[in-house]
Amino acid sequence: MYKVLLVDDEALIREAISENTKWEELGYELIGTCKNGREAIAKMEQDPADLLLTDICMPYVDGIELTKYTYEHFRETKVVIISGYDDFEYAQTAVKYQVMDYILKPITATELAETLTTIKEKLDKERFQKSDIQKIKGAYIRNLPILKGRFLNSLLAGNLSAEEVRERLKDYKLNLKGSRFVTALVAGDDLEPFLQQSEEFKTDLAYFVIYNIADEIMNFYQCGITFQDGDEKTVLLFAGDENLEDTVLAVSEEIQECLKKFLKIESTISVGRVVENILEVSSSFHDSKKAMEFKFLLGGNQIIYAKDLVEKKENLIENMGRLVDNVVEAIRSGRENEVRQQVSLFIQALKNAYLTRSRSVFYIQNLILSIVNELDVGNLAEGEVIKKEKDFLNEVYTSEHLSEIEEKLKEFCLEMADSFRDEKSNYCKRQALRALEYIEKNYGDSEVSLNSVCSYLAMSTSYFSSIFKNYTGETFIEALTKKRMEKAKALLLSSSKKTYEIAEEVGYADPHYFSSTFKKFTGMTPTEYSRKERMS
Repeated sequence: MYKVLLVDDEALIREAISENTKWEELGYELIGTCKNGREAIAKMEQDPADLLLTDICMPYVDGIELTKYTYEHFRETKVVIISGYDDFEYAQTAVKYQVMDYILKPITATELAETLTTIKEKLDKERFQKSDIQKIKGAYIRNLPILKGRFLNSLLAGNLSAEEVRERLKDYKLNLKGSRFVTALVAGDDLEPFLQQSEEFKTDLAYFVIYNIADEIMNFYQCGITFQDGDEKTVLLFAGDENLEDTVLAVSEEIQECLKKFLKIESTISVGRVVENILEVSSSFHDSKKAMEFKFLLGGNQIIYAKDLVEKKENLIENMGRLVDNVVEAIRSGRENEVRQQVSLFIQALKNAYLTRSRSVFYIQNLILSIVNELDVGNLAEGEVIKKEKDFLNEVYTSEHLSEIEEKLKEFCLEMADSFRDEKSNYCKRQALRALEYIEKNYGDSEVSLNSVCSYLAMSTSYFSSIFKNYTGETFIEALTKKRMEKAKALLLSSSKKTYEIAEEVGYADPHYFSSTFKKFTGMTPTEYSRKERMS
């Protein structure tokens, strides 16, 4: 229902229109009648109408004056003039004050109904349009933070022109006044202390609380804008003049203090370079992101300035091969102190080279690959080693700081040293047993020697001699001689073969050398041994 106020100085006309018009059927409610413009203004002040039907010639305040007042004070109220004067000047005035219709008296109830129907259609259309506009405005207001965030992220990406930046700063009522600008990133080092306070606390909430605390502090200092980037990380966009760096430091320190006090978490803030044109903040933001990567190297709970990193170029590691070899050799040695020392030297080399996280992880991956390849003797438990390698690399990818990786790398290398030591022991045992089997099968061959067995086992003579002696307690020649003598004693007692025949059968081409060796081993010649054993 649209509210209608009828104004005419003639009572009969007011009465006729009031009684003969089917207001409700037409979608209207007649809220009152007035005999002049003064009464109408008073009524409108109390209860504004949607539609004003007014005569022109009235005492005190005429219809033209009333139309003007309505136009100036009640813009939403529509006006229809009903007059007996067909005057061009009145019509011009009506157009000036946006009168919807100008009707000449006399007018019938049917004609008025048709006019009201037409006006209602226009009012309905305006109301729907207004409703849509209100909905759009409501949606705009609700989504304003998102729109601001999109604009600011586009600004940081360098995707906007100077004109677009000016327009949107104005549209979104964002205050970035100053001649110098700088960006900063705020990151919680470890959110667990906050998340563990309640089962309802989630990572998204932690990101929002970090943003909210930073935003309140930025608003207090009135030094710029706070928002979240696409990864929900908090971004600080500072604007100021010559004292901007001091403000950045003060705000950053206060944010860190509040996060520690209220969230129980430590935080790192990376600050980009200061720029003197708002269109260059994308460069400052790039610097702040690069600076944040050095949290991995430098550790957390600090403020990292990109300007401090500029002079520290990312040098190549000249001695990386030697450092890797030293770690591998330390693992081979099995000495814990040496393993820890060489891993520390390797990590320190990464720090000295001032590498980013990705480059540091790259070198660590290469080290692990070298360790696994170099220590693959052939029989290491491949599945177990691969699992250890995979588990360690997963920890590397999730570690926030290089210091964490250093400890995990030491643990991994010590585990590899244990595995290598155990496997080395098993390997040596297997090779010694194979050598004993070789003696058992080939003792009758006069060509058997230290060189022949090493060739069979594919080992150096010095390494084989060492592991064989460690496992059996005797040299290879001693073991070979012992086996030949035992076989010779058995043949002397169980056969009637001549000494030279037995010598040849147990691997001696020279019977005299056999007899000499037999006497050294038993204290008797072969003949004496045979006679004594047969008589006993």
